[in-house]
Amino acid sequence: MDLDAVEVEIRNLAAQFQPLVEGARPGVFDSSFWHGRLLDRAMADTSFKADLFRFIDVLPVLDTPEKVADHLREYLLKGRHDVPIVADLAIKASASGLFAGTASAAVRMGVEQLAGRFIIAPDVEGAVRAFKEEMKNGLAFTADVLGESTLSLVEAERYRAAYESLITSFSSAAAGAVAPRVLSFNHLGPIPLANVSIKISAMDPNLDSADPAGGISRLKKMVLPLLLLAKERNVFVNFDLEQWEYHEITYGLFEEVALAPELKNYPHIGVVVQAYLKESEKDLDRLVAVATRRGTPFTVRLVKGAYWDYETTVAEQRGLPPPVFTVKKATDANYERLSRTLLANVSLLHPAFGTHNRRSFLHAVAAARALGVPADAIEIQMLYGMAEPERDALRKMGFRVRLYAPIGELLPGIGYLVRRLLENSSNNSFIRLAYRGEADSVKLMDKPRAAPEPPFRPLMAKGDAGSPFENSPPADFTDPVARRDFALAMETCRKRLPVRVPVVVCGKSRFGGGTTDRFCPSETKLKVCSVAAPTPDETEEAARAAMEGFKEWRDWDVEKRAALVEKVADALEERRLELAALEAFEAGKPWREADADVGEAIDYCRYYARRALLELSPRALGAIPGEYNLLTYDGRGPTLVISPWNFPVAILCGMAVAALVAGNSVILKPSSKSCATAYEFFRALLSSGLPPAVAQFIPGAGETAGDVLVRHPLVAQIAFTGSSEVGLSIIEKAAKMAPGQAQVKRVVCEMGGKNAVIVDDDADMDAAVAGVMKSAFGYAGQKCSACSRVIVVGEKTYLEFTRRFVDACRSIIMAPAHKPECGLGPVIDEEAFRRLKEIFQNPGAGAEPMYRGEDNPVPDGGYYVPPAVFAVDDVRHPLMQKELFGPVVAVTMRKDFESAVAAALSTDYALTGGVYSRNPRNIVSAGRTFRVGNLYVNRPVTGALVGRQPFGGFGMSGAGTKAGGPGYLTHFCQPRIVSENTMRRGFTPELPA
Repeated sequence: MDLDAVEVEIRNLAAQFQPLVEGARPGVFDSSFWHGRLLDRAMADTSFKADLFRFIDVLPVLDTPEKVADHLREYLLKGRHDVPIVADLAIKASASGLFAGTASAAVRMGVEQLAGRFIIAPDVEGAVRAFKEEMKNGLAFTADVLGESTLSLVEAERYRAAYESLITSFSSAAAGAVAPRVLSFNHLGPIPLANVSIKISAMDPNLDSADPAGGISRLKKMVLPLLLLAKERNVFVNFDLEQWEYHEITYGLFEEVALAPELKNYPHIGVVVQAYLKESEKDLDRLVAVATRRGTPFTVRLVKGAYWDYETTVAEQRGLPPPVFTVKKATDANYERLSRTLLANVSLLHPAFGTHNRRSFLHAVAAARALGVPADAIEIQMLYGMAEPERDALRKMGFRVRLYAPIGELLPGIGYLVRRLLENSSNNSFIRLAYRGEADSVKLMDKPRAAPEPPFRPLMAKGDAGSPFENSPPADFTDPVARRDFALAMETCRKRLPVRVPVVVCGKSRFGGGTTDRFCPSETKLKVCSVAAPTPDETEEAARAAMEGFKEWRDWDVEKRAALVEKVADALEERRLELAALEAFEAGKPWREADADVGEAIDYCRYYARRALLELSPRALGAIPGEYNLLTYDGRGPTLVISPWNFPVAILCGMAVAALVAGNSVILKPSSKSCATAYEFFRALLSSGLPPAVAQFIPGAGETAGDVLVRHPLVAQIAFTGSSEVGLSIIEKAAKMAPGQAQVKRVVCEMGGKNAVIVDDDADMDAAVAGVMKSAFGYAGQKCSACSRVIVVGEKTYLEFTRRFVDACRSIIMAPAHKPECGLGPVIDEEAFRRLKEIFQNPGAGAEPMYRGEDNPVPDGGYYVPPAVFAVDDVRHPLMQKELFGPVVAVTMRKDFESAVAAALSTDYALTGGVYSRNPRNIVSAGRTFRVGNLYVNRPVTGALVGRQPFGGFGMSGAGTKAGGPGYLTHFCQPRIVSENTMRRGFTPELPA
């Protein structure tokens, strides 16, 4: 293809096109309407835009004029925004008492009118009427049901039924419709007038990139019958492409159904390619290969992509390279490359170009002409309510123009509406540039030229404790290599079970005290390990060895200790998959949870190495002539590290390396339920160059060796994470001086939690239900930070939340932790299983069962406890007070936000808490009054990240320390000051001569 000739043709087409749009303006920018003026203001003021869009986002759930007025005041009338005069009057009237009802209704109507520019109708019947009108105007359509990811099988079935209704209704309407030839024929013959787009995330609540095969299998059972119905009724069906997380599932599903014998010869199906994806060229090549195998063409809708903000933000939060181009011009240039590839394969793929950018669609037309592709072989697709001048001009030029037209109410469509508003108001929006005088029409036709995508370079240099800290990225299961490697690690780990776990003193392994066997909680017949029990002599020897090791280790420079801890991080990274797999079998941790646990351990090493250099290095204090003051930090002595089974690498590592980098020797006493994983961490310590006398490993039951070591006079301090009962017992024992004890023992402890999430009456219910599901049932609720109480504000919100939450509980997939489909794995052991089952059967008076796992298929052979939900009114009820450590949630209702906070604070614990709210005042109030160690707003309450959300509580949840945060290391030190008088007989060397 002669690209220079294509450029000439683009200019010729632009010259024909420009007169057709001269003087026209997209409806969304019409300043004669108040929402047009608001959008003008939003484009001029990013702060106002953020608050305006947040108000629009929450408006659908505000069911009284008072709530509308309250949120208007909070978002738009705080004096920080210059609101257009017409809108200002309406907003102020809504927020006042006198005309609040009438004016609030007007504000709501205005937003609904704005939504009506992008949402064609609230229901199928209205959409059929609208589409018939659009066809008379020479415009084709594709219909989409508003709503995105679903949370339960009930919701998934509702969406499936809606798509079925669309197919049936539109095929009936199309049967008698009269449409111009350009809409009903392409270069190969007749094409359906009825056209539907489907989102796969709406039809399965359990989609996970770690398990694409499972998602594809479940979706195929729902989607294939829809496609066969569409084939029977001559309806085109297109697969939308959503977030990168669902990319492989969408393409895998499309490939399977496209090659299914029943559909192999049906041409009227299609799928999207997103040009902003770095993998999009491979995507198109994959589709060419599918079409070649199939022998029947299908459609490819080429778009730029609608989730750029989401993809870049999530990638940055996770520390992963973004899947999208970070520069818009790179996407534009890639779109043109893909356009040419698509057109060059017109015998296999029917090209559809989804774009509002004049340069992009005119390039496609010019390239088609250069390749001899007939005009009726391509179509241009645009979103309903956008770029009306462009679509009308293209229609007049004889092209088939198809509108992507969503159907539905405002509430499920609010995400779509906000994305459209963001698109129109973006600084890079073609529509904004074209219609607000920010670029001339000739300039808009310039060829997109983008510099090469900058390489992804983390700021942190591994091995250099002086470089900035960054969190270790989680396993990226969208990468097929990561999925393969994780599955292989599980398989390899299983083959090497059972393992032997020794007592280790001064680097020597011992099995003199007998062994205890540990079995897999997912498969109780699978032996994981045999754990050595320490003898009394070995326990005593470990304490004495730790004291000797301390004498050597405390004299290492902090830089040298930090460098060694960096090496520990390297060793853990090398064994990351091995450790995660062992956790899955020994502790019953699902893939993501196990990977995150090892990642957190790596983070502790790298973070504490860097904090040690900042906080523990010797430093001079003051600058007074005649004196020199030097602050130093010494280790306190042998540190007993008692760790729990639920974070068998992360918490053990965090406490151990904090003590080590601060200059202490350590005695590791892991939980008896996770000794195999703990031993692998211990091996990583020694392999990194730690002197054997500096770390001792004492597995086995805590009530024997652990109790002896807590009381031992040579143990200087204890770092503990576990239950409040055990923690308080340790504090009590440590407070008693033993004969020969040289110092007061310090206890650094993190204990339990009875964590509450408040769901406000304006909460984003999708986010609230999803967040509580993750917080309550991640790792079967066996986290000290897990949500076990939900406090809902208002009866209407309570009824909606509990209905959707229970439906979501019914839909969770229970499976062995070592399998990728696991949504809810086993509890840790038989004792936990029996205890939780007893609560299921006898929750106590005042607890009404809402759901007790009746509909969850439970795997055989493991300690599986399904989710349970109880309605409880009295905050003093045991289900609202006692830490249960399992998938059990108590839900209660309160009349207002203040009483909800009071209910949340009605326990002795103060570890984590959560708030789902879109009221700025309530969010600020929660930060001030919801006093817990870690408060999370509009996000799950588990998954604290080192350096970003330092973790730890107070009250009966701990002593107020913050693991993974500034100042934590100083709890493991004793500071010393050396103050020297530098003046000699009146001579002060610090003073200038």
